[in-house]
Amino acid sequence: MILRNGLQIKDIAKNLGLKPAQVGGLIYLLLQGPIDNQDLIRRTGLPKSILVDFKKAIASFLAKPSSMTALNKKGQTLFRELSPQPFDWQPYWVKKYPQALEKVFEKYSDQRPKTKRNWDQFCATKETVFERALLLKSRGDISDRRLLFIGDADLTSIPVAILRGAKRVFVVDIDEEVLKLIEKISKEEKLGIETLKYDIRKPLHSHLLNIFDVVFTDPPYTEGGIDLFLSRGISALEPLSMSRLYFCYGQSDRARERSLAIQKTVGKMGLLVEDKLGKFNRYFDAASIGSASALYINSVTKETKSAIQGKFTGKIYTWER
Repeated sequence: MILRNGLQIKDIAKNLGLKPAQVGGLIYLLLQGPIDNQDLIRRTGLPKSILVDFKKAIASFLAKPSSMTALNKKGQTLFRELSPQPFDWQPYWVKKYPQALEKVFEKYSDQRPKTKRNWDQFCATKETVFERALLLKSRGDISDRRLLFIGDADLTSIPVAILRGAKRVFVVDIDEEVLKLIEKISKEEKLGIETLKYDIRKPLHSHLLNIFDVVFTDPPYTEGGIDLFLSRGISALEPLSMSRLYFCYGQSDRARERSLAIQKTVGKMGLLVEDKLGKFNRYFDAASIGSASALYINSVTKETKSAIQGKFTGKIYTWER
């Protein structure tokens, strides 16, 4: 596809570090009408910096800059002639959710606590939270399983409990507001979720060690944060090959090398990465990483061992870097 002066879609893609199909997908989205800039980040999972450069590359075909991105008449005419194809920005998603999940989240949507940056909290979209629960179910990690959520500001434990079948759903978090809301919803909806206030810097309580089948966590996206949260998660899991540890991690598409350190961390702890679902999680903020993060699904091996077992005094959060 040629835009102007011989410039092709593949050239723009190469300059941005994207696939030609992704650039075509961006153009396809713009042909559907004006789109809010933040929504464009969430829809595509692309970092703000890449989208800014994309807009510069097609600037002569865009309306004047604003909170919305829109094609001008020239752009609409040209791009329609090119017939760009849609790109599946969320290939793992079901995109259709049980009414029971929608009903409960609608009921409590205005009660979710504000995110606290000192704990690196970013609010995942409702759809992401549903998708996490449905993925856990499809993987056989809810039915008759004991689940521990290490930090749950996104309330992922709620749809998991609503889907029923879990032997146990337990949440540990340092944020009392989050715990109180989970306790309230659990009581009113009869979900049976257990909660406990917990500071991740301290070792996990003895009565929670080696008794869970599944751990889910969305930790701070730092090496220290990943080290610590995965270590605590491993200490909670029963040391069996059927045990699973799910964790989220995101970085800018222009800093992919940061994922190498995460891969090394996972390997160092003896976890086996079964799947990595890129840009699975979507958030309302975190534009620098495309308001998205990957979901890693890991199984326990005979070599699995926590890297951190005692009290932790190092840096965890992004603002501590």
